Amino acid sequence: MGFEKETMNHAVYRAILASMGEGIVFLDADDRFAYINAAAEKIRGIRAEDYLGRHILTIFTTHPPHVSERVQKMLETLKSGLLPFHTHVIKVRGKIFENSYYPIRDKEGNYLGTLMVSRDITEKEQLKEENLTLREQVLSEFGCCDLIGNSDVMRPIFQIITAAAAVDSTILLTGESGTGKELVARAIHQHSQRKDHPMIKVNCAALPDTLLESELFGHEKGAFTGAIKERKGKFEQAHGGTIFLDEIAEMSLAAQAKLLRVLQERTVERLGSTREIRVDVRIIAATNRDLRREAERGRFREDLFYRLNVIPIHLPPLRERREDILALARQFLNRFAEKMHKPVMEIAPEARKALLEYGYPGNVRELENAIERAVALSLGSTLGLENLPLEFTAPPPAAVLPAAHPAGAPSLAESVHSLEKTAIEEALRATGNRKGEAARLLGISRKTLWEKMKLLGIV
Repeated sequence: MGFEKETMNHAVYRAILASMGEGIVFLDADDRFAYINAAAEKIRGIRAEDYLGRHILTIFTTHPPHVSERVQKMLETLKSGLLPFHTHVIKVRGKIFENSYYPIRDKEGNYLGTLMVSRDITEKEQLKEENLTLREQVLSEFGCCDLIGNSDVMRPIFQIITAAAAVDSTILLTGESGTGKELVARAIHQHSQRKDHPMIKVNCAALPDTLLESELFGHEKGAFTGAIKERKGKFEQAHGGTIFLDEIAEMSLAAQAKLLRVLQERTVERLGSTREIRVDVRIIAATNRDLRREAERGRFREDLFYRLNVIPIHLPPLRERREDILALARQFLNRFAEKMHKPVMEIAPEARKALLEYGYPGNVRELENAIERAVALSLGSTLGLENLPLEFTAPPPAAVLPAAHPAGAPSLAESVHSLEKTAIEEALRATGNRKGEAARLLGISRKTLWEKMKLLGIV
């Protein structure tokens, strides 16, 4: 508890406040500006005389309604005692300031007003950002924010992704919705030799059959009603780069046949044309279905499945990699706190427990949405249980059995060996079977190359 001499008068208090480097603003009990020091004028770029006596909500007339509603709600919670203080981060003219709001009460506990203190935290935030970047690099060699994790199930998958980026083989990504298949595709593209060329995404489920062919292969002027000029398809747009075919199981059998021809011939024909156009494209496909089973049922071409399934990568659901949940949550928390100009919060113990115990039917995407909501609604410096969606705190439903591994799909070890064999064979072809140069190309020692060739039966 602080002590003061009874002889100190208001002039001394004002002199102290005026000399402080932090911006000091005081709202009276009616939420009107009662005091603004020189530092606050400088930080906010205002003149005190234009604000003293005005109600705080009058300065938000040019802002969207939700801004003044948020400020009013924050002040009400401070007055009621439900919130001990509130912190908010703002950016002003290239500087970052932390604004803290404290309710001021007399000895009897009566509310006198709100004290707002602005501190320059630019250097602190820059250091935090640098540390965050370093931590991301440690957690994920790709530096891609959502490809983090240190669970036993993810480490070998990261090894496959690393190796897959170095070759041009077609990749099939499988896994439940929300497991991050598009992020993996982008990571592979960004770390491949095609990174300086475009990555084009096509959502096969979002386009009807009548448009999908035109979207993929393009059309000539007059090819159909409404084709007023020629148009390049996605394959031509992705020339030199990567095309990502998401939800490929939704493609019709007719469209599958035409895609198979592109995979075999590496050429496309625009609608309304007989001219073949050669395309140099790396293909990455993704699905949440078991394509092998779809092929057995006649809903997916078997020959196309084998063309796509050169390098299979199966992404596990979040419930099978629970060791990564808190690392992912902190990553999302940092990102959304920065985006919303809020201080990076700590996760309360009860919220951590709820995050770890939840079933995540929507996988990583559901976790990301939950953290975004929590950051948006939080008024304090701690992300609490009350900030999470209701389903995170509801009694757990009956146990959900983990999804079965796709029938007939190779094991993770088999996938790794297959990928290593492909990479070594391509390196040997590229170097004219010179094993020393092939080892350098692969980034391994000559001895390691010999051992892997012997293990994989490469002669």
